[in-house]
Amino acid sequence: MGIWNDELDLTWLKELEYQCSVLGKRARSGYKKEAWSAALKTLNTQHQLSLTTSQLKSRHDVIKGAFAVLSKIVDSSGMGWEADTCRVECQSTTWEEFMQGKPKSWGSWKNKRFPQFYLCERLFGSTLARGRNVHASTAEERQAFLYDDDDARSEHELSTGGDSELQYAPEGWRRSPSDEDASQRQRDDSRDDARDGARDDSRENATRSRISANDEDSVPSKRRRSTMASQLSQDFRAIADQNAKELELFARALGPPVQASNVPHCARAIEVLQADFEDMLSVDELVKAFEVMENETKALMFLHMNGPVREAWIRRQISQFD
Repeated sequence: MGIWNDELDLTWLKELEYQCSVLGKRARSGYKKEAWSAALKTLNTQHQLSLTTSQLKSRHDVIKGAFAVLSKIVDSSGMGWEADTCRVECQSTTWEEFMQGKPKSWGSWKNKRFPQFYLCERLFGSTLARGRNVHASTAEERQAFLYDDDDARSEHELSTGGDSELQYAPEGWRRSPSDEDASQRQRDDSRDDARDGARDDSRENATRSRISANDEDSVPSKRRRSTMASQLSQDFRAIADQNAKELELFARALGPPVQASNVPHCARAIEVLQADFEDMLSVDELVKAFEVMENETKALMFLHMNGPVREAWIRRQISQFD
């Protein structure tokens, strides 16, 4: 049996989402090093494990790939997502009709649960939750799924300008007057902070132009309302990400070259196979996969692949033994 289960996945997903949404540790290429470190530390501490960053990143790619498939299924005509059961739901069609012309691998999601759906939705920026295909019992239930304590939830609402509930709320739900007051206070505080810590005008204007162009290309959700706080938060985050990227490039230019790992590619590939594919492949298939990894070139290719592409590639390599 593999080491991963729903409980472990929820632990590191919650911490990673908190690092990105509350602490702003998201980078253009994914997540900052501090976010990975915090997620790994929380996972190992809470469950008495000794996993590595490489193992966590590999699992992250597997979950992201699974969510990518689920996004396509849920967003298909006649399909949807039921939050109570954490399963795909046939709303105005049957599973047999839906599967016509679809990849056979999609059939595994007919009765398979995916409790990580809403956390993945938050992390990976899917466009599923627009009120058409996703159903939840209450807004509080969805928020409780993301955060276990009131302090973390309050910090998250402040960091997103009070819009986090709108992003997850089911149809017909709106914020109470007290929430509107809190949002107004947040907008006032954000305007004060903007005056005290604004960057130079040219960089801010360029950032706003990029954000506006992206917004025009997307279809806005009817339930989402832009606020001054959320706009400023996006501006400052874009500036911070750009500065971090420039510093990283500068450090690479000045620093010594990164030393290559002494561990052979085949050994690392076999470690990933055992950790991530033990539940997907039979013993015979795993043995064949190990033999594939004896080729250093194929092992290196395997390590650089992610998500569904990696699984499809290794299955194709295994099939060549038959």
